[in-house]
Amino acid sequence: SFREHGVAATPRHWPPPRPRPSSAAMAADAPKWLLAAFPGYQWQKVRRCELKVRPQGGAGLQFEATEFGYLIEGVENDAGQDACLQTGSSVISINDVPLMGLDEDALNETFGKNFRDGAKVVVLSSGELQKASEQANGQGHIAHVPLGCQCTAELRSGLSRDLDEFSRRSGVLAELCGAESSESATIVLAGTRDKVCAARSELGALLSYHKRTFGAAETGSAEDESATVEVAGTIMRSLPARNRRKRAAPEVDPDEEENGANDSSAKGDDDGSGPAEKVAKVGSGLEPKMPEQHQYEYMDHTADVILHSWGSTLNEAIGQVCVAFFSYMTELEKIELETSFEVEAKGHDMLDMIYHLLDEFLFHFGTEFIMCRRVDILEFDPDNFSIRARGFGEKFDLAKHPQGTEIKAITMHQMKILTPETLTTEEGVIPRTSDLMEGGSVREGFPYECYVLVDI
Repeated sequence: SFREHGVAATPRHWPPPRPRPSSAAMAADAPKWLLAAFPGYQWQKVRRCELKVRPQGGAGLQFEATEFGYLIEGVENDAGQDACLQTGSSVISINDVPLMGLDEDALNETFGKNFRDGAKVVVLSSGELQKASEQANGQGHIAHVPLGCQCTAELRSGLSRDLDEFSRRSGVLAELCGAESSESATIVLAGTRDKVCAARSELGALLSYHKRTFGAAETGSAEDESATVEVAGTIMRSLPARNRRKRAAPEVDPDEEENGANDSSAKGDDDGSGPAEKVAKVGSGLEPKMPEQHQYEYMDHTADVILHSWGSTLNEAIGQVCVAFFSYMTELEKIELETSFEVEAKGHDMLDMIYHLLDEFLFHFGTEFIMCRRVDILEFDPDNFSIRARGFGEKFDLAKHPQGTEIKAITMHQMKILTPETLTTEEGVIPRTSDLMEGGSVREGFPYECYVLVDI
């Protein structure tokens, strides 16, 4: 026997089984942005591996785009992928770039830019992701902010250093992702939804500072330069309209247009059929009551844009967010005050009312093609959440009016209203404080603000 020759017997199970990683070890292996987006959750199955991409046949994986990244729906038998890349798992990052929080187009673009043999991916089970999301009650949030310029080594070093301080102050993780000198470098914000949204507003000032300091070349043209402005304690970048998804004005035969105008005049009397019928030429006491103002800015958002307006009264701030809506689609200086129309809206709360008001203006533009240079709030009942407004402008004409970017839809996402005392969001109404996460300090003269995210 082995013992007779002085050799220890080999245990039945040799080598001994490797101990399973502890929850702490798994959490340590999780990306920082994942821990920040789902604070307190103990991740159990975080896996890292490299993609194998064959010259012929690709990776042999079938994917489906989800809110968490790419769900693996199938793996070819000869793909030769790591065991963690199995059906039911989700790829949540590639080459240290998170895939969470991206819409399908952005997800395809980000994954495609990093897809290659040896690309490093982080994988989680879809079941665990769903469980973490439910535990966070939908508050876990990740936002991607494109850097918008060449990410040089000097810029990366300075920006990364300041992002650490930005993270500490804002209460969210701010991390620069993307290879050096990459035009697709992105800053990822991760944390609870309200803090991420608040931090997103302030990040523009930091980016503008570093681009100016390090002379980073913008990826767009010189005409795309952005200005930075501070409004009510919030730093924002004034962004140009992105010329895509343009709406062409319909070609109308002059005789048909005249007949249509006559038909409209015949129906001009208010018969109770709705606000869309209340159309009239400017004049005879129908001039705008409010002076022309430009109290609004545009805040960049992944694939969308946020309209931000402010005013001395809530009526003024609401009217200005409506003007901002039209200003994003054309140059309002070219719009004459030739016609006007009324819209009415109601909602179950203040946010819902503003959503329906802007949606009425969007519907009217989509059917009548009237661009409004001025908007008056005629009636506003904050207790019953009803409002009536009149827009003043003229019909869009390609020969006269420059094309901006079409707004396709109004959304409720990230909408908020600030008064001197309160902050209203989708989560409810809370007292406004000097804390940026709770509305921030009130700017003298402009205590009311509206933020509306629109789909472009």
